[in-house]
Amino acid sequence: MIRKFAVIFLLCLLPFSGIAAAQERVDQKVLADIKTEGFQHSQIMDTLGYLTDVFGPRLTNSQNLKNAKEWMRGRMTAFGFDNAHIEPWGTWGQGWNLERFSAEMTAPTYDRLIAYPLAWSPGTNGVISGQPMIVSVRSSADFEKYRGKLKGAIVLNGRVDLPTPKSRGGDPIKRYSDKELEEQVVATDPTKDPEGNGTVSYQDEEKDWLASLARGAEINKFFKDEGVAALISPSRRPNGVLAVQGNYEPDVAKNVPGFVVSREQYARMMRLIDRKVPVNVELSLQVRTDPDGTGSDVVGEITGSDPKLKDQVVMLGGHFDSWHSGTGAADNAAGCIAVVEALRILKAIGAKPRRTIRVALWDGEEQDYYGSMGYVKKHFGDPFSIKLLPEHDKLSAYYNLDNGSGRIRGIYLQGNEAARSIFMDYLRPFDYLGASTISILNTGGTDHMAFDAVGLPGFQFIQDPLDYESRVHHTNLDVLESINEDDMKVNAVIIAFVAYETAMRDDMIPRKQLPKPAAGN
Repeated sequence: MIRKFAVIFLLCLLPFSGIAAAQERVDQKVLADIKTEGFQHSQIMDTLGYLTDVFGPRLTNSQNLKNAKEWMRGRMTAFGFDNAHIEPWGTWGQGWNLERFSAEMTAPTYDRLIAYPLAWSPGTNGVISGQPMIVSVRSSADFEKYRGKLKGAIVLNGRVDLPTPKSRGGDPIKRYSDKELEEQVVATDPTKDPEGNGTVSYQDEEKDWLASLARGAEINKFFKDEGVAALISPSRRPNGVLAVQGNYEPDVAKNVPGFVVSREQYARMMRLIDRKVPVNVELSLQVRTDPDGTGSDVVGEITGSDPKLKDQVVMLGGHFDSWHSGTGAADNAAGCIAVVEALRILKAIGAKPRRTIRVALWDGEEQDYYGSMGYVKKHFGDPFSIKLLPEHDKLSAYYNLDNGSGRIRGIYLQGNEAARSIFMDYLRPFDYLGASTISILNTGGTDHMAFDAVGLPGFQFIQDPLDYESRVHHTNLDVLESINEDDMKVNAVIIAFVAYETAMRDDMIPRKQLPKPAAGN
């Protein structure tokens, strides 16, 4: 393939000691043992299935998540991990637990609405019934049109267009083509992908995220102050799929009861209201809150065997929390269980890594990297002042998985060109599985950004999209049936080998320059 020859050509061009890049030592026996254990004796689907089916969705600070953490700590201990524990990172918000709800249209005909409440919505204290009204509030510029007109109202916020009819059939599963992967290989600007988009830094990403939250919170406060009885929004996904997240405030006292309704049913109610046909809806919501907003991560490891290197660490991770309309199988139990399985494989084959290999399952990623950033601030340093802690010198690399269960096709270098030749050697044994793409590109939106923010080598693997973004991500379809078992096994095997080789090399993974402190720090 073109990609293979391009990669070999780039490798030959990399300087090393004035001649060429040194090839990484690859332990063929350990590689064979990892493959045998991971492909023939896998426990990945048993672990993933139990977690998602038994504990269900794992909303940040919910009792479900707390129960799942305790079980996972026990699972790590049963696998023989060292120092399996739950480590607090700080506090945020309050616990929100969904007990029951209903959403029905009772006129002009009965329709059981395909709906789900927004997280951190307050309960309705019984059934709310009434004729909904349509508004369109997208920013503070819209407030005056509705001020004083919404008290006690059930509000439909926004209008949806009648879509052009098209087939709902076909296979939504997508795998990267050779051409698409080659475009990532030949990229030279870490901040620009083939479409001209890209992630610059955690600091820039955080600035945009906080601005978005502030805009949403302002609208949320307007509806609360106006005395809205309930808020109904259309799903951004068609075909009855619900894309559901949460209120902008993790405090039920600041919110109104909010529901996401299927796009098609929302559009029907909108058209009926436009025709002056009376519509009536009945809503009820019962929730249980917990004021304790203490967050924590689940951590376990295999202690390093080299007296001189065992204090150095290779980390694997993914976020353990999820949204609440599905069971969080693809986002991101898949990534979490893949990294746990990777460590289980190494433990099962009796691997003795020179450095410690540590797995961490993060809390609060869906709200703002709270678990991983809390861990980074506690152990490595502050991303704005760039004041570093002694453990900063001890981390070789952090590897993250958080894009569903799609097969690993390579790795994003996150702008770290010095690591290219290392990963080319680590992934070469998996070329036959299609996992040979090394891209200089940054990719944001998940927990490796917390490590990159303080100048540590933090990496996210490139994964086949499958139907993760097109159908599953943050929806009620994020359940075990969305998982590709074969891809999961491949991912665990690749991560196990990359982690092992990183732990065995004489030197740590090279680093980029430290970010500059933010203004005012």
